[in-house]
Amino acid sequence: MFRLFRYLSTEVRGLQAAAYVLASAALLSSLLALARDRLLAHIFGAGATLDIYYASFRIPDLIFVATGALVSVYILIPELAKRLEGEQKKYLDTIILGFSIFACSVSLLAMIFAPHLLAILFPQFVVSGALPTLVILTRIILLQPIFLGLSNILAAVTQARHRYTIYALSPLLYNLGIIVGVGILYPLFGITGLAWGVVLGAVLHVAVQAPSVIADGFFAHIPRFYYPRALYETVIVSLPRALALSMSQIAFLGLTALAGLLASGSIAIFMLAYNLQAVPLAIIGASYSVAAFPTLASAHSAGRRDAFLSHVATAARYVFFWSLPATALMVVLRAHMVRVVLGSGQFDWTDTRLTAAVFALLGLSLAAQGLMLLLVRAYYAAGRTFVPFLISLATAFVTVMLGIGLTTLFQNPGILGAMQGLMRVSDVPGSMVLALGLAYGIANILGAIALVWHFNRRWSGFFKRVSRGWLESAIAAICAMTAAYVVLYIVGPLEIASTTLSVFLKGFAGGISGIIVAVVAYYLLGSKELQETALALRGRFFREAVPPAAGVALASPQEETPQS
Repeated sequence: MFRLFRYLSTEVRGLQAAAYVLASAALLSSLLALARDRLLAHIFGAGATLDIYYASFRIPDLIFVATGALVSVYILIPELAKRLEGEQKKYLDTIILGFSIFACSVSLLAMIFAPHLLAILFPQFVVSGALPTLVILTRIILLQPIFLGLSNILAAVTQARHRYTIYALSPLLYNLGIIVGVGILYPLFGITGLAWGVVLGAVLHVAVQAPSVIADGFFAHIPRFYYPRALYETVIVSLPRALALSMSQIAFLGLTALAGLLASGSIAIFMLAYNLQAVPLAIIGASYSVAAFPTLASAHSAGRRDAFLSHVATAARYVFFWSLPATALMVVLRAHMVRVVLGSGQFDWTDTRLTAAVFALLGLSLAAQGLMLLLVRAYYAAGRTFVPFLISLATAFVTVMLGIGLTTLFQNPGILGAMQGLMRVSDVPGSMVLALGLAYGIANILGAIALVWHFNRRWSGFFKRVSRGWLESAIAAICAMTAAYVVLYIVGPLEIASTTLSVFLKGFAGGISGIIVAVVAYYLLGSKELQETALALRGRFFREAVPPAAGVALASPQEETPQS
């Protein structure tokens, strides 16, 4: 066991190596997340119970983002890099004690006022008599922000020391805890067992990182306020980021509240579709943005502007390299994916078609979401938090306004009918939920465009470095979409009587055809990303020495010290 833990704690160097470790763990975590959602869909279907369950996350998630972002890894890593080892330990003691007091206080207040807040946000649950259940679940899940916030602080150490394997295990164990809640605790304790499973996942999230951090000498004693001023300065610097992420959660809260005003099960449909599109986002966008951050922070702090810009551009090209073909396949194979992943038990064909349509609308912004994750981290690495806040504020506002506007617009039978026909859900009740997926997708695309425009103004030359790669990705995506669609046309459409195996085989045939054609397109276009990916994979599987990809700024031994 000790040898296994030491292996997991091994440092990972280089953008590609770190991204692949994070992507692999994200894939495993995502598979567990899909298993979690399949269990929920199988047992409850897209109905009132899942509506209550997903609604119970809204206030805890907002608190986690608002409090956790005040001491996030993107602020703590540069702060740790400024200090000697002894000062790092005292600094982290101060941060973790201050956060614990603040997070516990906020969660306690939320528990007290939960009935009033939830009654305002979700009046339909008041009418249906489900408010007491929603309040109980919310109060239990309010323990989650405390544990996840602590894990977020420990992650600063694991990432700063390039222990990406340990860091990447946290979300995997989080989903495992929720699965235990669905499969074991729910049969024992009823619906509250679902909430306790969430808390268990949060505890595991922090527990897996604690041993390596403690082994480094941190928290050898009870934490004390060694540097109160440093805590204050960290919070002040983090405040714009906390506000930015809070805006995003407020927008999400607004869409969930709007979904609650629609047909029963609309919250569940929206959340299941969102969780499904979050899988490729975690594997692609989040992996590259997380892997790039420590090197970006190091390059900027050392004044290496060209290395900083080159590193961002490299990661951005890879985000599009993977994301655009993935988006194309998500749109074409949406029904196959949803049916295979969620289609069992109480999750019927109507649920499948609606979820697939919302999934496709959300997937249109996959590349935009991944790019925003990367560029926002680039701004944080450069110590600039105000611009991401303004973009997030504007994006949140546009999201909610579009949600309200489109749900109002879709009350027109002609407009709703046109949208239903486009998404192939003409005979499906509850199609108003499409407005929320469309609002979220459009808002994120607009937000990404604004962020790219400003980033290119601030660091001139960015767009020039990425434009060719993005164009190649768009062409490959169109080719992949066409190939997948042709194959699906040949093998035949899905039917209600289709078995899971037949749905999977048809989807697999379309997907593998799209992937092959995308690879061929990249090859014919002379894609630099394809060449670098092939070299990295060959080096990993055949143990060949592979030079770092062009533009990847690898830290020298001197730059790896805490003082850098």
